[in-house]
Amino acid sequence: MDVVATTQPEAADAGAGDAFSPFWLMSDGIAEAEARAIAHKILGRVLGRRDLRTEPALPFGARCVLTTRPDIGLMSCFEPAARWLWPVAGAVDLPRYVLVRPADGRAVIEQGERRLSLRAREAAILDLACETRFRLPQLGRIDLIALDAGRLPALTSADAAALMRPIPRGNRGLQVLAHYGALLLRGLFPLNSAALRDLAIGHVHDLVDVMMTDRSPPGTPATADKRAGRLMAIKADIEVRLERRDLSLEMIAGLHGVTPRAIQKSFEAEGRAFSEYVLERRLERAWLRLVAADEARLSISGVAFEVGFGDLSYFNRSFRKRFGCSPSQAKAGAAQSEVP
Repeated sequence: MDVVATTQPEAADAGAGDAFSPFWLMSDGIAEAEARAIAHKILGRVLGRRDLRTEPALPFGARCVLTTRPDIGLMSCFEPAARWLWPVAGAVDLPRYVLVRPADGRAVIEQGERRLSLRAREAAILDLACETRFRLPQLGRIDLIALDAGRLPALTSADAAALMRPIPRGNRGLQVLAHYGALLLRGLFPLNSAALRDLAIGHVHDLVDVMMTDRSPPGTPATADKRAGRLMAIKADIEVRLERRDLSLEMIAGLHGVTPRAIQKSFEAEGRAFSEYVLERRLERAWLRLVAADEARLSISGVAFEVGFGDLSYFNRSFRKRFGCSPSQAKAGAAQSEVP
């Protein structure tokens, strides 16, 4: 099956002048309306036609894939096939090394006599110089990062067996990488130049290097450290969903497999409620959007809705209470500061 086009977008789609943004690839077996619905569920907004492209086949036989334009090697593959044979690198124009991470369920990976089983949120680095088979029963999503050996010399110095080992979900480098990758895939960083995109790719590889170096099993943290780590993970999941108007205490509790009261208690330990934290982060993101020089054409209502507000009057009142000025005053002040 031809997956070349899915790993390297065509030049027309990845021009140097294009703004960095999320991009959806659909298999030709999925309707555009369904792909848009999935995109809205993940990103909290509907993408335009230019942000969707149909392909005959996608990695892991997925129904659709969230990647970026221009391509920086990150993918989240949704509803993968139960079985998938990855072609040998070199036989087609595919990456030699990849990091894979099942988001849920279990993934079984086989290369010759070697066999690896990954649980949800564990990861592995694979050398695709030989045929690789995947079994992904009842898996909803698997994440993929194409790795550049030129940025990671440790890849070429290790043999395939040494690479093909599970990296536990508690690995610190993997945890940071997962959150950083999610922010990149959702377009939450303004990577509006080739230099910034190159830095992001470098950051990804640096985190993979940290992840590979720290192979020690995570120790048993103290209770306070466990609570702090859990709250950091909760905040990271909130951050990538801020633009969704259906973001709720129940949604985040479901993601972490705990009760809404447990989430609320985590925030109360900081002296605030869950809703107060979400409001604060939305207002801070709105401020950054309003004062950014490259966002001058955005309307106040457009900013409000993009950061998750559904009521413009409530946004204006909350913004003034938080920053002591209206959104239009903040935007005008930033524009005036740009005048030489």
